[in-house]
Amino acid sequence: MNPSFDLPSLFYLPLTVQLGVLILLSLLYRKRGVRKHRLPPANIFRCTRCRHLYMDSRRVPLSKCPKCSSLNEVIRR
Repeated sequence: MNPSFDLPSLFYLPLTVQLGVLILLSLLYRKRGVRKHRLPPANIFRCTRCRHLYMDSRRVPLSKCPKCSSLNEVIRR
């Protein structure tokens, strides 16, 4: 026996399978509760001596440069 499929069913069957897989994946993703990892806010410093840019996650007004150990002020919070 040779099964005969009409043209619309050959088009809609793969489409519905793909949509079903996407819906299933989105439900699983939502159930797992995947959340974006947020980084703690960091202060950005620029060394006045060596011009090195670096970040420090501590809330301090002055920070030591990791390259030359000079104290620097925050340029961006």
